[in-house]
Amino acid sequence: MGEAKRREELGLPPRQKIELNKSDRYISWLPITKSRIKKYPYMGVATMALGAIIFLVSGGANSIN
Repeated sequence: MGEAKRREELGLPPRQKIELNKSDRYISWLPITKSRIKKYPYMGVATMALGAIIFLVSGGANSIN
């Protein structure tokens, strides 16, 4: 059963769409907002670590010479 049907059967109003403030975004077309970055401060470090691991496993360090 879909959420819309369930809400209708329970007598609840339809869900309101959350409008993101465009000024909260770093880049207008990128769906990453400043408030989301504040929730997950270590996401950048984790992404860089994952990239470094993939780089090293793929033999990237040997191709630098």
